[in-house]
Amino acid sequence: MQSVGPAGFYNAPISKVIALSVGATSLLASVLNIKPYFHLQLSPHLTTHHQFWRLFVSHLAFANSSDLLFGGIMIYHMRVIERHFGTAKYAAFIAIAWLVSTLLEVGALVMLSKLGLRSIPAGPLAILFAMLYQYHRIIPVTYKFKIFGATLSDKTYIYVIAAHMMLSQSIATIAPAACGLFAGALYRSDIMGIKRWRFPKIVNNFASRILLPVVASAPAARSTATTPEQRAQSTGLPMEAMMATGIRNRRQAGRGGQPRGGVDGTMREYIGTLAGRAPEAGTSARPPSEEHIAILMTMFPGQTRETVIHALATAHNDLNRAVEIMLSSP
Repeated sequence: MQSVGPAGFYNAPISKVIALSVGATSLLASVLNIKPYFHLQLSPHLTTHHQFWRLFVSHLAFANSSDLLFGGIMIYHMRVIERHFGTAKYAAFIAIAWLVSTLLEVGALVMLSKLGLRSIPAGPLAILFAMLYQYHRIIPVTYKFKIFGATLSDKTYIYVIAAHMMLSQSIATIAPAACGLFAGALYRSDIMGIKRWRFPKIVNNFASRILLPVVASAPAARSTATTPEQRAQSTGLPMEAMMATGIRNRRQAGRGGQPRGGVDGTMREYIGTLAGRAPEAGTSARPPSEEHIAILMTMFPGQTRETVIHALATAHNDLNRAVEIMLSSP
């Protein structure tokens, strides 16, 4: 299972709002027996009854418990996209994906009616697949493994869940999934500069001052992981990076080489880093190593070398802290 960045919804308030809203709306729709109001159907709802509000509410609730479960898992894991984009950009992306995928779904209902597409099931399936496209293009593979000769990765099970949701109701779910993938690809292509669009400043200020304190999550508790596998999962670093760091440290210890200041100075610097204190005045800052730069460039291919070096310098060459800085920066 992939774990990129801190657990929970820390630095991902939009993802938290989406998960809670969709979950609560789905439960209310089931309890109040109003599920028929959430699916999208061209005739008679749109053409005869002019129920255009369905274009909006069709994305607010899932129709059954299995879709709610798998959809919730996908929303939770897509929070890494929000950390990569930043909250303001991610909110704009969700709004654009919502609009584009809804228009595409209406077009699919018109063009695919002869193939048996009569309605679009309730749920934000198209928006989830727009997120999935960004996830596929942006988030790197953390580790790979083999099962019966087939090479899989930590991202495979998310793709399996997505495939199940896409194929669960044949063309009725394939169509919105395809619309979502197209919307995600359209956003990624940056046609007409849509990636630069943001909500007005007054909206962002209202959300950051009024809404963010209500929905923001506290940082996750410090990890107690002790094995390399547990540390890799808790920090989100590739196992290769953890092994390379350990090998380098063992080689330095074998040669008897200690950084300036000896063991006591190293321990004081390490404790100071954990406590969030700046280095002592007598400690000279070491330039980021090429190994750490290469690891971060692999994990964040969309970032420049200067951004990676700045993150490492801010983290005092602590690779774990540098990854958290990169994930939390817009």
